[in-house]
Amino acid sequence: MDLYSPKTMRGVIKRTLPLRTFFKTRYFNSTVTFPTETVSFEFQEAKRRLAPYVNPRTGSESIERDEYEIKTYRPPLVAPERTITNDTLAQKLLGEAIYNSGMTPDDRAAKIAAQDIIDLQDTIYRREEYMCARVKQDGALIIKGKGVNQKVDYGFDNVIAVAAGDRWTPDADILGQLGSLAEEQQKYGVNPDMLILGSSAAKALMSNEKILKLLDIRRVEMGEIKPAQLEGGIRYIGRIVTPEVTLDLYSYAEWYPDDTDLDAEGNPKLKPLMDPETVIMQSSTERNSMLYGLITLVDDKGNHVSYMEEYVPNKWFTQKPPQSFISISSRPLPMPHDLKSWLVLKGVVTGGV
Repeated sequence: MDLYSPKTMRGVIKRTLPLRTFFKTRYFNSTVTFPTETVSFEFQEAKRRLAPYVNPRTGSESIERDEYEIKTYRPPLVAPERTITNDTLAQKLLGEAIYNSGMTPDDRAAKIAAQDIIDLQDTIYRREEYMCARVKQDGALIIKGKGVNQKVDYGFDNVIAVAAGDRWTPDADILGQLGSLAEEQQKYGVNPDMLILGSSAAKALMSNEKILKLLDIRRVEMGEIKPAQLEGGIRYIGRIVTPEVTLDLYSYAEWYPDDTDLDAEGNPKLKPLMDPETVIMQSSTERNSMLYGLITLVDDKGNHVSYMEEYVPNKWFTQKPPQSFISISSRPLPMPHDLKSWLVLKGVVTGGV
């Protein structure tokens, strides 16, 4: 069996389990592949209407159809690669016996290739999770890389910069603020039932004097703080109840290396995927899609071959110097279905993010 064939490598990819991908797995879990490098979004805002009263002598009355908007984008190409050289094969693998391991260079090459596929796939999963997290928190996506500088603007207008007088101080009326925001969402047919909080926002809410006082009233069930660690870096904090809404509270502890912000040694700084002072209010039933554009590669015979798939592996080699390459290509782009289905509070503690 040729371990480097695209068919074999695609099988390895399909068996690879994602890392912590809460936003993508929970909210962008529907996949759509396109036969072109560009993908199209269709947005429609459904309006609330009452059926009109009519005079029986005049019959029915016409009502307008909801308009929709189409936007087309070229998803960014992500294509991490790994190189296998003679020096790579000469080194022992992690866990391999130092002497007389019995492993040939061919055996070592096969194991290295299999691990490379997993590692490359993990980098794409992390990039997709980052993209989904930014869409959920910003309503837009900034794409920057070598020769790439693009902004995908979804037209999202529910990002709220919290004013100084509304920030989450120990004596702030957080419940009143959340109740008012929930009412605004309900006007659009959205029934929010969960909050996703950044680390600083979670601490501010859990130390708010008014909330703690209400939770201490035993005869009236205003909620509970009952932290629990869930899978995938998600932490359940508890539940709060207002006259307008009941909300389950969650925080998300996942980090990413920011390749646009380097430390003194030139290494990407680690940053939280969920901005510390950001809060997302939404319905737990919200679902969106990940769109994937067409990938075109050149095979061993020089033919251009196109793949309508999420992830496409490839391999090639050079004779001088002797080395082989493995890459995985993808063109992912998150697509929200309903831009009114969530809202974002930014800077709830100090005005930062």
